[in-house]
Amino acid sequence: MKKIFFTTMVFTIAIVLASFSTGKDESYTPTTSFKDIEIPAEVQTVIDNKCYGCHNTESRGEKAKKKLNWDYFTNGGYNSVKIYTKLGKIEKILSESKMPPAKFLERYPDKKLTNEESQLLLSWAKSQKEALLKE
Repeated sequence: MKKIFFTTMVFTIAIVLASFSTGKDESYTPTTSFKDIEIPAEVQTVIDNKCYGCHNTESRGEKAKKKLNWDYFTNGGYNSVKIYTKLGKIEKILSESKMPPAKFLERYPDKKLTNEESQLLLSWAKSQKEALLKE
């Protein structure tokens, strides 16, 4: 009996929430394809050399690939909202100089981002966020 009541309540709440309008343009459909994001060659080089090792589908580091998976950027695994969110997190982490983590750099000092690389990634993330907003 409790299960039926619970199911009915969840269904009712879902209908009520779905009936509220956000006041936004309802005709907007977010894209789900990566083709809207451009990664210039120089940015891709930095990603490949400094980021991709931990942030990819095949990575052993579950935490790193859950936080950011570059493969999902390139294969449509993230929709445009998720991409926008990930770009914002990239901005924040780079602005705070938190990537790569200090513990990782103890073992792999060659993976440290130079100021130029960090600024390149930061500028790229900002520009892609702006481009997504214009769509």
